[in-house]
Amino acid sequence: MEVRVCKNCRRLFKYIYGPELCPECTKLMKAEKHTHSDKNKGVIPSDKMKSENSMDKSARQPLGVKPLLKEEEEKFEMVKDYILAHPSASVAEISEVHDISPIKIFDWIRDERLEFSDNAEFAWFSCQSCGAKIKSGRLCNRCKMTR
Repeated sequence: MEVRVCKNCRRLFKYIYGPELCPECTKLMKAEKHTHSDKNKGVIPSDKMKSENSMDKSARQPLGVKPLLKEEEEKFEMVKDYILAHPSASVAEISEVHDISPIKIFDWIRDERLEFSDNAEFAWFSCQSCGAKIKSGRLCNRCKMTR
């Protein structure tokens, strides 16, 4: 676990895995996703959800999720679904199909949000500590355990 800066509200939080969002922004993103799906079905969101989205700035709560962050998370979900459907796809192929930078895909792999399959030919990283081959992250399991 490490401390990171939330990409949405710029506050520090304890990061374990997933998108680099603090717990409040994660809840907000889920609430917005829920609200958008409710609008498509013609259902009005609950009063509780409305009050959560309209908190004042004095409470230091984020008022909404930034559009670029939403777009990035949507692209991540598309890439993840594509990898599940095409496990032997290369980063170049994934990048080309989804019009996303290979660097961003590598960032997600280094952050352990994605990993290469066992049958991916050129899709291995080296542990930053001992040099062993790994499928995602920065350290192999042995080096993670010794830290």
